[in-house]
Amino acid sequence: MKIIRKDDVTPIDSSCGALRELYSSGNIDISHNIVTKDAKKHLHKKMEEVYYITKGEGIVVIGEEEFEVREGDTIPIPKNTWHQLKLAKEPFELIVVIHPKFDASDEIFEGEK
Repeated sequence: MKIIRKDDVTPIDSSCGALRELYSSGNIDISHNIVTKDAKKHLHKKMEEVYYITKGEGIVVIGEEEFEVREGDTIPIPKNTWHQLKLAKEPFELIVVIHPKFDASDEIFEGEK
């Protein structure tokens, strides 16, 4: 058993800001993200995601709808659903749970086939 401390994980650049991969197994990924810029709209054919906002406020686009989100909100993103994270005013933070494990080849950006 190992305890993973967020501050011990080096952040990497992601499509929406800084990402810390906190846990990864063959079945699930959990990351901490700091959204510092709008992400590109995308979908996943195999993966589903759940966002949990831990700090601040932002905007989540799901399909054609925009939702204002804030600390404490949980946002399920089913597979085959266009989605996007956007800044509202200031950077915001969230935990992202991905099932099955993240696969970059399953990230399809708007305008791609």
